[in-house]
Amino acid sequence: MSGNDEIKEWQTQSVKHKVAFVLMMDGVSFSYTEEDGIVFTAPDFYVENLIRRLMCAHGCSLKPILTEIKQDDHE
Repeated sequence: MSGNDEIKEWQTQSVKHKVAFVLMMDGVSFSYTEEDGIVFTAPDFYVENLIRRLMCAHGCSLKPILTEIKQDDHE
């Protein structure tokens, strides 16, 4: 395992239906609120691969924006 294997919390408002579909296919738990969008936890390498998969295999013409939620964002 490399330093990229740390589990982080992510959120997105981009192509939510496609992101949710891939997360469900991969068995990744997530939550959704109108305010926050989709929120899930995963390591960096998974998120990088998720973006690539969404663009190459699921028809996203623009790069989806997945933002890491920093701990101080919750306070």
